Amino acid sequence: MIHMNYSIPATAMVLLLLCAAVPSAMCADTLGGDQGWYDIHTNVDGASIYFDGEYKGVTSGGILSVAVYSTATPYQMVTASKDGYSSASASLPGTPVAGEHQSVYLTLNQIQPTTGAISISSSPSGAAVYVDGIYKGTTPETVSGLSAGTHNLRLTYTGYNDYYDDITIKAGQTVSTQAVLKAQATYGTLSVTTYPSNAQVYIDGDYKGTSPRTVGGLSQGAHILEITMPGYEEWSNTFQIHSNQVTYVTATLKAIPNPTTGSVSVTSNPAYASVYLDGVFHGQTEPGTPLNINSVSAGTHTVKVTLAGYQDSVTSVTVNSGQTSTVTANLQGGATGNGAIDVTSSPTGATVYLNNVNKGITPVTLTDLTPGSYTVSLRLSGYTDYSSTVEVNSGATSYVSASLSPDSTPTQSPAPLFGLVAGLGIAGLLASSRRRD
Repeated sequence: MIHMNYSIPATAMVLLLLCAAVPSAMCADTLGGDQGWYDIHTNVDGASIYFDGEYKGVTSGGILSVAVYSTATPYQMVTASKDGYSSASASLPGTPVAGEHQSVYLTLNQIQPTTGAISISSSPSGAAVYVDGIYKGTTPETVSGLSAGTHNLRLTYTGYNDYYDDITIKAGQTVSTQAVLKAQATYGTLSVTTYPSNAQVYIDGDYKGTSPRTVGGLSQGAHILEITMPGYEEWSNTFQIHSNQVTYVTATLKAIPNPTTGSVSVTSNPAYASVYLDGVFHGQTEPGTPLNINSVSAGTHTVKVTLAGYQDSVTSVTVNSGQTSTVTANLQGGATGNGAIDVTSSPTGATVYLNNVNKGITPVTLTDLTPGSYTVSLRLSGYTDYSSTVEVNSGATSYVSASLSPDSTPTQSPAPLFGLVAGLGIAGLLASSRRRD
């Protein structure tokens, strides 16, 4: 048997042990002589490079040089990847010899986005977000991965009206929306009792009938109550309406000694007729609601009721001190063979268009209309436009009663001080308009 003795220097042994424990790139520099490079070129910077699934680094300046050893097991495949781009792969050429560079070129193609996103904030924040009916979290919230096209957005928050909007998404883009939620209107009821009874009741300047009277659907907050009766001093006070509660008010009227005035109550058929007392205009009648003229001196007066397309009604009425005289005007005629359209809306004050022609604001009666089909449209700021086709018949009145829906587009609320001043001004105007002396 032949015995062969191999002597390995201690220094070389240490290097071999280190190479077994540290990356190959360090060993190559240490051992030297058998190191080559693959130069991986990409058309975009920041591409991650993998050799047979093993991460090697990121390209910079369009290149990454990867050291390999001619004595090591050869790599077979190189892959480059980057977010937003399709991956690119290629077979590696033969292992470079010591000191040699082998170049490989990879092209990554940008992936065209097919989805977009919505960035949603709200006032108040914390509203629940639903996109196409699916819950997505609470505001502020960004909803991504939405297909290009129109999506329905709904926000909900306790104590506020739901917010709706249709959002159009474009691929690769984020649409931002700021939703201002509107507090829900809450309503209560007022019950009015007077002594004596049968007094005229006004709330915020609007006539509500005679006492005792219960009035519902009043918004939460402060309102002005006024009570009048011929022969008695006017009673006025402020009351509070609370949500889902009844507020009770009892008013004891103070008699006027030796009254010298009375009142006239006027109704008309049809309604919305103009009323004149001794030639002075006092307002219009409304369906089911008389027009009350107070503080009328005792004696004989002339009441004229007019409505376009109808014959005037002229009545002589005697007013007694401390009493109310009643006038009912049944208007005759209208243009022969023509009809009318009675238009009301909730809320009132909407602009009325008949076949796109402005005809005033609601409530209004459009008279002297040739029989046929008409388009009635209503527009009011803050509400969705309303449109209806109405058939007018000879000698008859057609009716349009529109309940307008709030516009989903948010609007900026006025400053609190402005709202307070405006509210006081409106209350004053309402009270003034109620008194038709």
